[in-house]
Amino acid sequence: MNLKNDKILVILSYASHFFLPIIFPAIVWIFVKSEYVKKHAKTVLLVDLVPTVLNVLFLIIIGLYGFSTGDDSGIAFIALFMLFVIVVVNVIIFIWIVVRIVKVAMNKI
Repeated sequence: MNLKNDKILVILSYASHFFLPIIFPAIVWIFVKSEYVKKHAKTVLLVDLVPTVLNVLFLIIIGLYGFSTGDDSGIAFIALFMLFVIVVVNVIIFIWIVVRIVKVAMNKI
């Protein structure tokens, strides 16, 4: 592959966070031969896993807390706190991805 195709694949890997998170970067990471593309695809894959792991972890915490105590106000507080954390993490990831797309497009990384 040439440099232009590599750049397009890297940008698509980052942009895939908005349309095919985890799946597209994983496919690119597995099947593309370029180390430059593989490095970026692996980075995007790991970043895409963060909200997924947080969501699963938070569902487990709410489930365990709810089954063990049955306290509705405690569950509501935990759910709101977790929602806040998820929103903050997603905003940070969104900004990071947009910055990475611009840097790759401008040949800064």
